[in-house]
Amino acid sequence: MDKKLFKSKKGEIHFGRNCSEGFEEAGKSDVEDAISKLKKNKNKNKKFWRCNVCNDLYLGEIPPYECPTCHSIEAYVEIDEKEFRKLIGI
Repeated sequence: MDKKLFKSKKGEIHFGRNCSEGFEEAGKSDVEDAISKLKKNKNKNKKFWRCNVCNDLYLGEIPPYECPTCHSIEAYVEIDEKEFRKLIGI
């Protein structure tokens, strides 16, 4: 099963096989929009995160406590934009 992009109404992005409740499927343009808003300081508290077990990605203020794909607890680590983009393929 391939990973997909998801977005929430709050502008959070998740890239993985599963997502938390409240997310819907998204596209790469949604990721670009979220990153653009982050750079314009509209969402200055959001950060890039990666699950260190399954490599799911998350863009938001606080990563999920439990990864929705591998169910690991507190497994997200902060990464930079370059790594985030590379893992998504944009």
